[in-house]
Amino acid sequence: MQGCYINLERSTERRAAMDAQLQRLGLTNVRRHAAIDAQALAPGNTAITPGERACFLSHTEALTRANPGEALLVLEDDAQLSEALPTVLRSGALAQLEAEGCDIAFLECQPVTSTQHLLALWHSLQRRLPPQGSGAPRHALSSIDFLDARTLYNWGAVAYVVTPKGLRVLPALLQEAITHGPSQPYDLTLGSFLRDGRLQGVVLSPFLATPAWGSHADSTLGSPAESAAHDVLGGALRRLFFAGPLDDLEAHVAPWRHAPLTDDTQLRLLADLMAQLFVLTARDHTPR
Repeated sequence: MQGCYINLERSTERRAAMDAQLQRLGLTNVRRHAAIDAQALAPGNTAITPGERACFLSHTEALTRANPGEALLVLEDDAQLSEALPTVLRSGALAQLEAEGCDIAFLECQPVTSTQHLLALWHSLQRRLPPQGSGAPRHALSSIDFLDARTLYNWGAVAYVVTPKGLRVLPALLQEAITHGPSQPYDLTLGSFLRDGRLQGVVLSPFLATPAWGSHADSTLGSPAESAAHDVLGGALRRLFFAGPLDDLEAHVAPWRHAPLTDDTQLRLLADLMAQLFVLTARDHTPR
């Protein structure tokens, strides 16, 4: 399998961290792909920011330059990888996906936060992680699940694998989107392709990658600012499903976990009811 990580020339600290991580995991075939810098782009009349446009073009270029005869692992330079990833990549499971018509396999994502989809991820954790109290690390997976990306995937392009079939399909779709804008950031465009059936994909669970803590703070995308609470809680949700260290997850989210995010008392009540109902549903529908 070929691989690359996308990295700006000026992001030297991220480059050093990725190189060290890949070396430690034995993923020495994953090479740096020089990202397109938004500062060097000519002005464009698009609905997305220059940083988002540069990101879109960087991913597209990485896919276009890949050898279409073998699968491609694509990483962004803030990806924290599970110790289980090399084993899964060597297992032949991803080759099986192409035989089943899969184009893309996400190693993690921001999932759709419905009860149905979060339960699917939660039950996968219970099946695949070592039992609590066993002393085994979280990356000691019994197996991996393939969940339908068409309904589960919301956004995120931190880590994914494109099959040879996908490398014959996806670059052309992306070039078409570029010709018309693009009108959405790269990951949201992937989601559109999945939902309209032009791209076939899965999400691997438990997640084999997760964004590094705090990476949103020095992002170069220039996206419209979201609240700190959204960044922290969304990142924590993704890490909760990661087959790797939680890195003091509870302490990290403590300031936000019960924060009064709204003055609307009925909205706060709705949030509390949803949380408790989810616990009841997860408890009562745990696979035997």
